[in-house]
Amino acid sequence: MNAQNARRGPVAVALLAAALVCGASPASETSRNHFDSDAPMREPGFFDFVTLGTPGQAVWKVVTEFNPPSAPNAISQVLAERPLESIAAALRRNVVTRDGTFSIGIKRTAGRGGMVLRWVDEKNFVAVLVEPFTGEARLMSYRQGRATELARGQGEGDRAWCALVVTASGPTLSATWEGKPLLEATDPAPASGRAGIATAGPGIMAFDEFVIRPAS
Repeated sequence: MNAQNARRGPVAVALLAAALVCGASPASETSRNHFDSDAPMREPGFFDFVTLGTPGQAVWKVVTEFNPPSAPNAISQVLAERPLESIAAALRRNVVTRDGTFSIGIKRTAGRGGMVLRWVDEKNFVAVLVEPFTGEARLMSYRQGRATELARGQGEGDRAWCALVVTASGPTLSATWEGKPLLEATDPAPASGRAGIATAGPGIMAFDEFVIRPAS
């Protein structure tokens, strides 16, 4: 941990609670992605990029942000105009898990951002997406390409960067926003899969401190 870590604010404390090691990890170890070792304006390492739901283009870049949870870099989907129900996802390589705790810092801008969990393929996954300005959240399950809403929630937060944490345990999925309960639901078909950063529809979203902590 470098000197920058000691200067992080409350968002970083929430996001780093589960962070133990960096880099690619087997399913039994925590992986933390802070993007500070990646070159700005290039794709980050350790990720694969997919578009889910409605087809659409997406471009992911490492960007330099003002006071992100882990300075100086973050990751951003930089195309502003995208189809409303098109989900752009950056999937973490080399980590496959069904259960665990997943956290991400999301910049408070217009759009929808969050995470994809239990990603088996383009037609089978779970997505948690939040509108940072309004705090409105949706938990969606995609099975064989069919989308089902599992839960809705309403969060509050007015900081520049907000913390989304999702806990998955068997059929139970729950999420917090800024440390407060956001939503909870039952996943009818829990499956092991990959996890990643996600944004849906129009808007340029930025993310930092993506942490995956598989259940022991």
